[in-house]
Amino acid sequence: MNITQNSIDNLNAVLTVTIEKDDYKEKVEKALNNYRKNAAIKGFRKGQVPMSFVKKQFEKSIIFDEVNQLLQTGINEYIQKEKISILGNPLPKFNENMDWDADQLEFEFELGLAPDFKVDLSKVKADTYKVNVTDEEVQKYVDNFAKRFGSMKTLEKVEEGANVKVTMKELDADKKEIEGTEKDLFLFVDELSKPKKFIGKKVGDVVVVKAKEINEDAVTLEQILSWDAGKVAGFEGQLQFEIKEITAMEASPVDQSLFDKVYGEGSVADEAEFRNKIKTEAEKMYDRETDKQMMNEVVEALIKDTKFDLPTDFLNRWLHQTNDKVESLEQAAEEVKKMEDSLRYQLIEAKVAETYDLKVEFADVEEATRNIIKEQLAMYGQANIPEEDLERIVQGSLQNQQEFQRLADQVFATKMMETFKSNVKLNEKSVTFDEFVKLMEEKQKAHSHDHDHNH
Repeated sequence: MNITQNSIDNLNAVLTVTIEKDDYKEKVEKALNNYRKNAAIKGFRKGQVPMSFVKKQFEKSIIFDEVNQLLQTGINEYIQKEKISILGNPLPKFNENMDWDADQLEFEFELGLAPDFKVDLSKVKADTYKVNVTDEEVQKYVDNFAKRFGSMKTLEKVEEGANVKVTMKELDADKKEIEGTEKDLFLFVDELSKPKKFIGKKVGDVVVVKAKEINEDAVTLEQILSWDAGKVAGFEGQLQFEIKEITAMEASPVDQSLFDKVYGEGSVADEAEFRNKIKTEAEKMYDRETDKQMMNEVVEALIKDTKFDLPTDFLNRWLHQTNDKVESLEQAAEEVKKMEDSLRYQLIEAKVAETYDLKVEFADVEEATRNIIKEQLAMYGQANIPEEDLERIVQGSLQNQQEFQRLADQVFATKMMETFKSNVKLNEKSVTFDEFVKLMEEKQKAHSHDHDHNH
């Protein structure tokens, strides 16, 4: 077998593959003998079919299969050996007058070549944001933690924020009790439409109200009373509540026991450290958002400013021939246009990886897996798992091919981000989280506006 490459231009080439009869003769003969031995053909005893008959029936299709196999492996090996970067797959040029009996078979394949270009990240400019967590925000977190880890206390009287345990009875239009309607419920005072009817009442007091006074919103009322929509809509009577118990959630004091509950025993020494840790954790959470935004900006700038041509005609033909859903060249051209940005970015990403020597080694994926699993275990309160147990879980995760690929992609994305951070000219702006959200919404609007213009 012989393969030669002819360049048409920078983006297109043709491979000519010549296959000699000797390249496949032996394999074809072997396959024919197998057929002869095993073929069950009417009128012949097994293994007694004349070779001429077998040849006539099967030789052509066997040659076709063997040649195809040779072409596939030969072309793949050639492309790898010659380090040719191609887009799509080699496209066979059809030859209707192929003489399959000839001593020499010749095939041509079109190639769409990846463009040659350079990427210099130091020429790219992008905005990046640092979200500052204000003292007010830290206070909100502190209040939430105090509430979450608070305790129940019993109250003398109903006040705002109280939970009231009641026994409810339904009354008809004459304020008479409807038999069999008694049930116990909890009412949260702040949800009531008319909280004043309850505020100041004590255990043993009775309150009579219309259903609407519990809550004017029908859906909320259904939930509070555990009624269905039909009952809520049709209920004409009143509701009588006897107060059984009054409680409220009392916020935990901001002290060592709260710090221990939130961050684990002994990891925070005093309130200043507690507030600082809240601030750091919140900023870390926001960093993920700002990193995402920075990535998007850099990617957009790279797609816009990195100029290169694509073998578009080839890609249109390739998509048309290889995708059953694409019925015409026009449709293929539209699809390629839709894919163009992501195709350009794939090429740019590969070029960045090559230029800045970004490789994902097995050890990187192993390390990332270990960190993720440690984090997950810490969330379930198992921070001090023995080393060998941790290793067992890590190696188990890495055995799963899909999971491994997902983690490798994640490691690559992180390395790409670090490369952007160290090489792109980033203009960092300090903002509050609300300002950041507003900025992102404006960018989103501008973006969709641009898209509308471009269509």
